Amino acid sequence: MQITFLDAVLFPTYFLLLFLAIFWMLVLFSPEQKPKRELKRKPKFSTIIPVFNEEKSVGGTLESLVNLRYPKELMEIVVVNDGSKDNTQQIVEQFIATHPEDNIKLINQDNHGKGRAMNTGLAHISGEFFACLDADSFIHSNALEAMLPLFADKQVGAVCPLMKVRNPQNTLQKVQWTEYIINMFYRFLNAKINCVHVTPGPFSVYRTKVIKDLGGFYEGTITEDLEIAIRLQSHHYKILQTFDTIVETISPETWKQAFRQRVRWYKGSVDNTIRYKKMLFNKEYGDFGFLRMPAIILSGLIAIVLSIALLQDLLKRVIQYGAYLKEINFDILTLIKNFSPDINLLTLPYFKLLIAGTLIAISLFIMVKAFKLVQEKITNYGRTWVSLITYLLVYSLFLSTVWMYIAYMFVRRKKNFWY
Repeated sequence: MQITFLDAVLFPTYFLLLFLAIFWMLVLFSPEQKPKRELKRKPKFSTIIPVFNEEKSVGGTLESLVNLRYPKELMEIVVVNDGSKDNTQQIVEQFIATHPEDNIKLINQDNHGKGRAMNTGLAHISGEFFACLDADSFIHSNALEAMLPLFADKQVGAVCPLMKVRNPQNTLQKVQWTEYIINMFYRFLNAKINCVHVTPGPFSVYRTKVIKDLGGFYEGTITEDLEIAIRLQSHHYKILQTFDTIVETISPETWKQAFRQRVRWYKGSVDNTIRYKKMLFNKEYGDFGFLRMPAIILSGLIAIVLSIALLQDLLKRVIQYGAYLKEINFDILTLIKNFSPDINLLTLPYFKLLIAGTLIAISLFIMVKAFKLVQEKITNYGRTWVSLITYLLVYSLFLSTVWMYIAYMFVRRKKNFWY
């Protein structure tokens, strides 16, 4: 049997995925250690909202914050306007004027990126704990009641809420709604072995003193939320994931917007893995060093190599088929008339079918468990079969394209972009 380049890529990939599936199954069914959930007092709490051209959503973001079930005298909100060119500043000023009972401060600065905006906010807060809340996200009112008690353990540096896509409208947004739900399932598994590697912008809560002692947010990265999480892990702080409260975020509406966002996320993850390469396969960092950190690079490499192999195989078949058409003088009608499926039960690739079937079964199991975990139904937003098929088939190709572009960025040494 002739081994093609595609086979040479697929077989190791299949076995790696099977190994990881078995590993995560063991994690899933392992006993869960319940974290401490008791604070003796209600601490002062701050929220930093970095904004850049968020006139459409910043009002709703602020509204969700002032509706938190927490004493207003113990809360402060710092909005850092990072050089917005739209009406963001005016909307925030108007909100402050109509909510004099809430402690809200607006700081305007030139555009320097989110990392600088977070550090500006960090310099102006006085809360024992603080959250970053992206201006396109909306937190549920029970957030602090659910999240702050988890800081009873002094080794906890950050806590993340359950994150969902807010009111998805088109097929792409419904695909991302599904993606977020499945990603939350993986975050649940990672949290069980202390392998959370990113504290997302939508209302991740931090222990203020810890972040200040670590030097604040790194301004030279396009994914400051991932960098600060890896830095917390490098100093052996825990990052917990709770599912007892929800933050909703607005997802990109177009494929172009989604592409730019994913490029930023994945490129930033690779950059920061390289930045913290000392943690790779370092037993000092346990599962995070041996599993989570290598997985960031490995997932990208697999996507790139698999894409090249698929493209090479497709191109080979197209060339062969083109040569065949030339032999028959492009007589398409005769070709269609004489077409018959060539299926021989004795020569079917049963081993490949077995592996593929196993992976499909595992994928369906993960999807069911993920939706159950976040208490959502697949049909919550109408008939979603189109978005599910898009997620399972088209979206994987889309993400492979993202990784291919990132490889191109590295080769051409193209600059990172934020907005």
